[in-house]
Amino acid sequence: MGVMMRRIWTVSMVCSLALTGCSIGSRPAPKSNDYTVSFSLDNRSPFLTAPKEQYQAQFNVHVSKWNQDYNKKNCEVFLIVTDKTASVVDLETDNANNFAYGGWFNLNVENPALKSLDLQPISTQGVPNNWFNVVNGTQATARFIARTNKPVAPTDWRFVILAIQYDGGNVKVLWTKVVAD
Repeated sequence: MGVMMRRIWTVSMVCSLALTGCSIGSRPAPKSNDYTVSFSLDNRSPFLTAPKEQYQAQFNVHVSKWNQDYNKKNCEVFLIVTDKTASVVDLETDNANNFAYGGWFNLNVENPALKSLDLQPISTQGVPNNWFNVVNGTQATARFIARTNKPVAPTDWRFVILAIQYDGGNVKVLWTKVVAD
């Protein structure tokens, strides 16, 4: 009788997990509703200054949700600063403990995704510096300074959360989430 009760309990637990959608392992790919970011222009004195030939904007950025539970061998989620008119040529943060320059980079994948959102793709000249990973937890706040070679209207700035997946030798964009001020 004890063996029969264990079998019923095991079948019951398996059915319960299947019905509730619970999974024991980590998710294979990040989901867009697991990431929430807000930003605003910051008119205080900048923590860095741009060279005379460049323009810069300073932002306050707050990440209130950033789920790290996905297959990091096959996926990555980036935070990108971009705009509608000028390529960002450099980006700095005052919180390097929580924001780190991103890993994978494939202009043939990410640039078309940004263009499809009517946003300026990443500059292909020089080193693209407008990619960040959020590290050390699910919440972080920082100031960012973005530098461009021409002025950008305050209403044209955007942050983009972009998830990519490595799939059999190719990189594809899983989803994008645009955050406007």
